[in-house]
Amino acid sequence: METILLIVSRKSRVTSTALVVILLVACGNPSDRPAEGSLARPISSVMAEVDAALWAFHAADTARDAEAVIGLLWPEYYMFVDGARIGYDEVVRGAREFLPSLELFHTDWTDVRITPLGPDAAVASFQFRDSIITMTGELIQSRGPTTFVWHRRDGEWRLVYGDADHYALDP
Repeated sequence: METILLIVSRKSRVTSTALVVILLVACGNPSDRPAEGSLARPISSVMAEVDAALWAFHAADTARDAEAVIGLLWPEYYMFVDGARIGYDEVVRGAREFLPSLELFHTDWTDVRITPLGPDAAVASFQFRDSIITMTGELIQSRGPTTFVWHRRDGEWRLVYGDADHYALDP
């Protein structure tokens, strides 16, 4: 049996929560791991599959397709948005309200990094720069970091955790 000890300061609760999620997903159940000497899925395969899922999320977001975004989330998904924790139900409700209220959603993702944690888990992180125009013509521009934790079940990659911080850009 494996034991993980995590010491957390009060100042790092958000980071520590992400770390706990990552460790739980990565470690999983030891009986689910491949036997020693068996071939696990290649890291390059994990990276390619998560890359495809990540860009599918980007496409769904920019197409303002709430149902496609929701389809990339596992039911236990939660995230931190600008320091506030929101759960799956709130994310679903928000996507269905927010995305249709937009005329345009353009976002550039840079410094994309995918870190496999095992054959069925990976972290993807990137910097975003959004330009959003609402149906009323309001321009909203922001930038910031995003981190996603992806988990694969029955051959399907979906998100279990996200963290995004938005910083306003001057128009």
